Amino acid sequence: MNNNSVYDDGRVVFRYGDLTATAPFEVEIRCQLPSRMHADQETLLERHRTWARTFDLLSSSESYQRFCDTRFDLLIAYQLYGLPLEAVVIASDLMSWFFVFDDVMDIDHGHEPGIREYRTNLCKRHMDLLNEERATEDDARCVRAFSDFLQQAKALSGQRSSFWYERMKHHLREYVLGACWESHIGPTTAANTNTPLYLQVRHMSVGVAPCHDLMAIVMQVPWEPFQENFFINRLERLAINYSIWINDLAGLGRDVKRGLGNVIFTLEKDHALSRPDAARMVGRMCDEELKAFLEVEQQLPMLLGEAYDKDRNAYAAYVDLLKRWMRGLVDWSARSARYQRLDSDMALQNDAVLRRESEKYRPRTQAH
Repeated sequence: MNNNSVYDDGRVVFRYGDLTATAPFEVEIRCQLPSRMHADQETLLERHRTWARTFDLLSSSESYQRFCDTRFDLLIAYQLYGLPLEAVVIASDLMSWFFVFDDVMDIDHGHEPGIREYRTNLCKRHMDLLNEERATEDDARCVRAFSDFLQQAKALSGQRSSFWYERMKHHLREYVLGACWESHIGPTTAANTNTPLYLQVRHMSVGVAPCHDLMAIVMQVPWEPFQENFFINRLERLAINYSIWINDLAGLGRDVKRGLGNVIFTLEKDHALSRPDAARMVGRMCDEELKAFLEVEQQLPMLLGEAYDKDRNAYAAYVDLLKRWMRGLVDWSARSARYQRLDSDMALQNDAVLRRESEKYRPRTQAH
């Protein structure tokens, strides 16, 4: 289990005390980006949970408790501080959908009958919605919730941010296909022992890029400078890499117990490292990725020349967006209980399966 500590000077320590055949160890990173919180965080929390209940996404008390422990509302509150609450709530709805969809695609059901077909069809229905189809009453609950999110995001974007909305849909397609790929290859293939393959899958399935697009809608970032911009794309890639490294550090305990992919596992194999040394390597990778990000930011005026001078405010706003994402992810990863609870009761969002899976984690009644 991870026990994470955060210090005001930007030092974050990930502590690992319950990993199989590994003595307790620590990994330290440094994140000097500013940390803030949305003033209406308590209201955001309430709205975050209400939306999930509206679509009955959490069909058991156990899954609802895990959803509450995950605190995606905190992630959004750290990232979208100072922005209108109604817009910020839509971002928290996306996170609720991620929570459910990711679990459906992630959980190891072994030889569960029809699981592969179920997941493939679920992905297909999400792709249909991204191609402008509408959800029906016969669709799974997460499909109907996803349809509602898309309608909210489209209304919020309007004409002014339609570029960001269309780009978000493109990145959501990539995410859905990445999740499908990840679910098909399973947790015990070369994706866990080969870093290049792992990163190819993970860059799709991590789901960071559509969050950036939605943040741009919420923050009303002008779209014109970002249609085809190689150097901004490099910044985005650095921010996504950073997100993968942070997620894998924060989720190491979970991934060990559930047999999921993690770059720490691939580095162990690639470089014949112990698990603590591989984890510390990822910590260094986090620090170096952030350092590279800040260096590219400083180079933008030189790299973009007159284009930078023309749209200086837009570039500054988008770089701020990426920094908000990275810092918020660090704060959330260190404070959320997301990686400290392990269950599979989200299963297929089928009530019978949910009940059966939740029984595995229900405390046994003690004889008196």
